This record gives sequence, C-alpha cells and structure tokens, in this order.
Amino acid sequence: MGYNHAASGMLVGVATVGLVPVQHWSEQVAWVLALGGAAMSPDLDTGGSHAARMWGAPTRLLGTGLGAVVGGHRQGTHDAVLVSLTVAVGAWLAGLHPISLTVALALCIGLALRGLMVVGAGRIGAPLNLIASGLGAWWLVNNGAGGLELLPLVLAGGVLVHILGDLITTEGVPIPIVWLFGVKQRISLQLFSVNSRMERAVVAPALSLGTVFLLAGHLGIHDLASLLEAGDLIVRTVLPGLASTGSVSPHI
Repeated sequence: MGYNHAASGMLVGVATVGLVPVQHWSEQVAWVLALGGAAMSPDLDTGGSHAARMWGAPTRLLGTGLGAVVGGHRQGTHDAVLVSLTVAVGAWLAGLHPISLTVALALCIGLALRGLMVVGAGRIGAPLNLIASGLGAWWLVNNGAGGLELLPLVLAGGVLVHILGDLITTEGVPIPIVWLFGVKQRISLQLFSVNSRMERAVVAPALSLGTVFLLAGHLGIHDLASLLEAGDLIVRTVLPGLASTGSVSPHI
C-alpha cells in the first residue's frame, strides 16, 4: 500500500492546507509533502518495507531496529495513540533547530517520493532519493518553511492517515496500548485486502484523481489558460531568475 499511503497523505495535505495558518508558499509545499511522507512513516518498522528501502542501508537498518523495538510490522508503529503522540513530540523537538527540521523534512520528502514513485522516483535508487529529498528539504527550510510551527500536527496527522488506511484493510491494526502487554488481537473494518484488485483498480485511482482535483482548485486551475498562468506563477516564484516581467505574489 506504499503508493496509497503517500497519496492519501498528500490528498489530506492539499485538502487541509487552506484551513490552517500556513501562508507562505514554501510552508504550503512543506505541509503537503510532510503529510504525504508521514503517511508512509509507520511502515519504517521492518527492513523490507518500501519505506525502509528509500535510502538503502541506513533506512533498512532503521526499519530493522525499530521493528525489533515495537514488535514487528503493523504493531507499535501502528498504535494510533502512542505513535501519534511520539511523532508529535519528535516533530516539536525537530522544529527547534533548522538542521533537525531539515532532516525531518528530508525524511518526509524521501518517504513521499518512495511511495508515490513520481516520474519513477521509487525506482531511481536510494542515493538519488537521498540527494533529492535532502536538497528539497534544505531549499524549503531556507526559503520560508523554516518557521513551520505546525510540524507536530502535520506529522501526527500523516501517521493517523496511514493507520486509518490500514484499519480499513482485512489485515487491520493493533488495539492501541494493549499490544504492549502481548495482546495480538487486531481491529479491522475489512473493506479490502492489501494489494487486492479493489485497492489497485479503485482506491489508487480515486486517491490520485482526488488529489489532482483538489490541487487544481487550490491553484485556481479550471481551464488551459489558468493552467498556464499557474505554471508561470510557480516558475517565477520558485525560480525568480526565470521571471520575465510583471510582479507576482510569493503565495500559492
């Protein structure tokens, strides 16, 4: 469910970015990417997951170690109560310094790229993923996203999106907190199984179309002319050296 986890996180990110006090365009981009990446993060509980393979050996080692601590795949990192609180505290600490904030955003961007496989990003290899996510995070932090005070909210929200996504599958998620005492029982809405035809043919396209629809509405795109205008706005905002004439607002 790697793609669907990242896509659902970005869908929620695009849907909520206009409802929170995140005004600068770089903060908005960071909000959406962080939600998409955080929605992949609970699967960093095994060295063999899509998430753990994103940066190669370092993240595989992280997944193996974390899995040993939390009891394996879909155990501790899928506890809706404990993991969301832990991630929120960690995100708050990361936001106290630009370097730790950059690392946190790089992790989220790397997870989002791995999950979405944008332009084959899931297959470009761990080194290129690391470079792209690291540079992307550094660029965002140094261009307005360094004061993202809502990072605890966005990362905890992404984690909950992931857990909800697993909850609706037949495999389910552990009952919060009680797994610590050896209780293996899971809860599930049993709507479909992982990697089933339902997930691939219905859920994935619906998430993709929903994200595109909401993003188009957020950017004011409703026809070809507005699409070209939005593209020009993004180019002149992100790459001011390419700006031709006229003024442009730095917000999207």
